[in-house]
Amino acid sequence: MTFNIMTSNFCQTLLWEIDARLAPTLRRVAPPPELLIFTFHSLFESAREIERGLLDPQQAITIRMFHDFVADFRARGYCFVSPEQIAAGLDRSRHHAMITFDDGYANNLRALPVLEEFAAPAVFCVSANHVCAGKPFWWDVLYREARQRNWPGEKLERMRAALKRLRTEDAEARMAAEFGSAAFRIVCDLDRPFTPGELREFACHPLVHIGNHTWDHAILSNYSAAEVREQIQKAQQALGELAGKVPRVIAYPNGNISAEIEEAAGESGLQFGMTVRPGKNAIPQALRTLRTRPSLRLRRYALRGDRDMATQCSITRSGVSLQAALNAIRSAVTA
Repeated sequence: MTFNIMTSNFCQTLLWEIDARLAPTLRRVAPPPELLIFTFHSLFESAREIERGLLDPQQAITIRMFHDFVADFRARGYCFVSPEQIAAGLDRSRHHAMITFDDGYANNLRALPVLEEFAAPAVFCVSANHVCAGKPFWWDVLYREARQRNWPGEKLERMRAALKRLRTEDAEARMAAEFGSAAFRIVCDLDRPFTPGELREFACHPLVHIGNHTWDHAILSNYSAAEVREQIQKAQQALGELAGKVPRVIAYPNGNISAEIEEAAGESGLQFGMTVRPGKNAIPQALRTLRTRPSLRLRRYALRGDRDMATQCSITRSGVSLQAALNAIRSAVTA
């Protein structure tokens, strides 16, 4: 068995594809107290539902996988927390984790039975205009239409990358021009966002916390400073009205972040900002400190449905760096 580690993408993939034989070793590593944050998007009933191709599967996480993830962390003594608990100050003698969902898919309702079983709170970061307008997400339209046309994977990825460099309204216009306006539609309950009524009721659940994902799922680095503030503030207002409480946390779409974007988030009253960069977080300071120094660049792990869940959980807890993981792989396969 040999490994080619010439490219950074392959190295990053190797971190998640450590042979299952290494998992017991990783489980024995005792990390210092920390806050681990995890991001999810859609929840699928089964692999068969994923294979229908009605929306971009992204992480391809089923309800069973999500249950296994929460059970694994709970069994190892982790306390799942909400943004309010973090702001109030966490017990530094314990390990903590926070569950987040991005975008605002109605299929996130499927998470509730799992959250209730383990009394685990979760943050649902919602693109407010998708809820208010009842419109689909452009990446789902792209995935579905490209699949129907049998596009090769490389062509799909090139188009997705190009659209991520645009403002949302321009990406949507590009989709309509490419596939026809009829293609830009919601197909079923699986690919649609919450309705305003659903989100309002969902937000009343004691384990549900609503977060900001901008007004239009705006990849903020594509917008002017004034537009960045508008995207964040407009979402704050709309989500505050729908949920009955203004969000404390923002998940930056695509993880794009800059000092100017952080400043806009802080000015909008947000205390926590989450990227897509994987890694652990030191436990933030208490509320009195967050008022002047918000934690606006927190890291999140994204788990994958095509990889062993127990091994992924072990890796995130272990604190093993990419280089250490590669060294462990080399030793294992050359022994």
